[in-house]
Amino acid sequence: MEIIVDVRSQHEFVKNHIKGAINIPIMHLEMYESFLKKMCMEKKLKLYCNTEFRAEIAREKLEKMGIEAEIITKDELKDYEWEGKDVVCAMNFVVVRPGHEEEFEKRVKELCKKTERYPGFLGSQLLRVDGVSAIGSGLPGEMRELKIKPLKYVILTYWESKEIHDKSHLEEDFRRAFETMPAHLVQMPYEEFYEILR
Repeated sequence: MEIIVDVRSQHEFVKNHIKGAINIPIMHLEMYESFLKKMCMEKKLKLYCNTEFRAEIAREKLEKMGIEAEIITKDELKDYEWEGKDVVCAMNFVVVRPGHEEEFEKRVKELCKKTERYPGFLGSQLLRVDGVSAIGSGLPGEMRELKIKPLKYVILTYWESKEIHDKSHLEEDFRRAFETMPAHLVQMPYEEFYEILR
């Protein structure tokens, strides 16, 4: 018996994975330490990603926890049965009026809750842009303490298709919740669609 763990991101997993595998993204391995130790008492642990790179990092992390695992190689992946579904990411860029940040965040969370039960909705994330890094840009000087004003946000929502996304935005609950947003914004958000590759 074996347990197969896909160490890629949740969205990569939803899009395409080995049938019967479980998803524990590489950054979450520590949270599953006791679960994996228990599972390894009865089953052999196998890890995979799409290039072996993240699987090897995961294997090394697990080894430090005292958990033995082996990697399913790129060549071996083709021998497994795969399953998945389409995933579309809708990204909204938002600039919020100073002093409205707390209320805006509350409204977005309410809006996402109204969408949770919608068929074809796969999840959401609210990100706050709260700093700048010059390290990778080659710009001179230290910028970590630079304050971004007005605050910017990125709202990510994940869907099975653009059509499902568009239909959800016509629902009365969604429209009512969305109508409360402009009072907190510097400009109305615009939305872009992204295909998740990694």
